[in-house]
Amino acid sequence: MIRVKFCGISSVEDAILAEKLGADFIGVVSDTVSPRYVKNEFVKIVKRYVTKPVVTVKVKGELGKILEEGKEADFIQIHRVLTDEELQYLNSFRRNIILYVPASGKFETYFRKVVSSSNYMVLLDKDNENKVDLYVAKKWINEYSKVGIGGGIKPENVRDFLSLNPYWIDISSGIELYKGKKDPSKMSLIIKEVREWTSIR
Repeated sequence: MIRVKFCGISSVEDAILAEKLGADFIGVVSDTVSPRYVKNEFVKIVKRYVTKPVVTVKVKGELGKILEEGKEADFIQIHRVLTDEELQYLNSFRRNIILYVPASGKFETYFRKVVSSSNYMVLLDKDNENKVDLYVAKKWINEYSKVGIGGGIKPENVRDFLSLNPYWIDISSGIELYKGKKDPSKMSLIIKEVREWTSIR
């Protein structure tokens, strides 16, 4: 079964709707680099209204501070490439972690470091320069069971990503009316596509 993470949720209303429609993870971005930024306290508020795991996404900052600020979340997603020292540091914590890896052959060595360092969930996504390389993504998904994929997924192209058979798909801008506000019809279409894809496999 391919799971769905709706990310960039910035209102309780959208979080409730995401769960109602069938999302498996509720993602919020508690880092000021994002136009979808919410305060750390938002995670605790959302968890009063939903039962699905809540993922807090962080980009900047020292890892100890990130882990402390994300303590209310079920998962902490660190959306940057980490150093060897940072990967080693994470291993001393028992937390549900999602690590970002750019879906590009240039990062193959980094991908292998991430998956060999611990039993983390991995999100393949685009970087600042390149779109997701679906060939590379397919290869890595086949090698490691906990790989999800994001990077430009929307109802019109979601089947291209589902065909890779990832552990989950991650969608943010592709289900929006505008930055920070989700579109119920697009969210519903994504869930419909995933369910139909799963049912015929």
